[in-house]
Amino acid sequence: MCDTRTIAIVMACWICFSGAVSAKDNVELGNEAFGLGDYNKAIEYYRLAVDDRPTFAAYVNLGHCYMQLERWDDAASAYESAIQTKQDAVTADIWRSIGRARFEQHRYKEATNAFLKASELAPTDGKDDIWIARCMIELEQWIQAESVLLGQLRREPGDTVTLELLAYVFNQQGNWSGIIGVYRELLKIAPQRTAHRVALAKALMVQGRKQQAIDILEFARRVDVSSGEEIDRLLADLYLAEQMPQEAAGCYARLIAMLDSPSAEDFYRLGLAYFQTGDLTSAEDTFILMRQANPTDFKAELYLGHVVTEAGRLAEAQAHYAAAVEKNPTSAEALVALAGLQIKTNRHADAAENLAKAVALGDNRPQVHYNYILALMKGADGIRVGEALKAALAEHPSDEQLGRLLNRYVEQTVGESGQ
Repeated sequence: MCDTRTIAIVMACWICFSGAVSAKDNVELGNEAFGLGDYNKAIEYYRLAVDDRPTFAAYVNLGHCYMQLERWDDAASAYESAIQTKQDAVTADIWRSIGRARFEQHRYKEATNAFLKASELAPTDGKDDIWIARCMIELEQWIQAESVLLGQLRREPGDTVTLELLAYVFNQQGNWSGIIGVYRELLKIAPQRTAHRVALAKALMVQGRKQQAIDILEFARRVDVSSGEEIDRLLADLYLAEQMPQEAAGCYARLIAMLDSPSAEDFYRLGLAYFQTGDLTSAEDTFILMRQANPTDFKAELYLGHVVTEAGRLAEAQAHYAAAVEKNPTSAEALVALAGLQIKTNRHADAAENLAKAVALGDNRPQVHYNYILALMKGADGIRVGEALKAALAEHPSDEQLGRLLNRYVEQTVGESGQ
């Protein structure tokens, strides 16, 4: 028989041997589960392994599982435990994984530090600068982000991801010439990218280079027939801004034809383009469609009033303008339009009331003040004329029309007092 001391030695050896086999088996089982995509099961095995005997490889594999499940905090913690276990085995990829996990947690400073450490271990591959720049962007450190991206471009000229991030940074800085330069470079690399062409056109629009933007968008529309809605909208708006309503109408008409449910705003823009071309029939039909799309939108009634006024149908115009004011009593634009028609039809008292409301709502244009005072004068409301003139000249002391009205008012007042 074995004595007690011998039994104790044998038991101790068995326990150590059994523990080593158990740890090895759990890592292998974890690897198999990972290979099958069963990351939760793999985590169970790796946890058993590190609980039994923490190893660098087990912690790293555990971190990989958490990354697959997007359990970012657990992933970073597992990688950090691996580093504590065996610091001399740490690779740039492990620091990158920590950086990615912290980035996804919106812990951008910690992510930056991790990517910087990865860069120290692999300083020539440049993989980390993109992520460092992304962290700088999230922290709104635009100058630092620009510096990192420009450095990356010196290492990898023409890298599209770097150029796209740089364009975003320039946009945040308001550096429109920089944006234009970047998108021109991107189009040299990938001329088929319609999105880059649209972005270039938008930057040119901001700088007031509208004709160049039009040329770029027209080219994009011809070479990419699937580009559709966005390009037609941009083109139409540009054409209107450049006082080319016929071209704008064509774009809006194409847009409405391709949409299942055009909005009231879509019909409004098409109607406005038709109205500016002088095609009153098409404009009226389109504004009626706008009203059907959104019966509460006062602009449909307002522009129907403009159309029929141009056509000389003043009674209909009166009804449309009144409806516009009813739908939006705080629209100075509708009140001024109604008042203008009332002046034409010699309803000066009504016009004065509506113009007074428009001024009170903030329409401070000299012409509105002029029409208001003129309506008061036609209505022989001397007291209110004086008050209105005083208020108008306080806002526009050098306006010639208002000056002439003042002279007329003074002459009229002097003439009346001399009788």
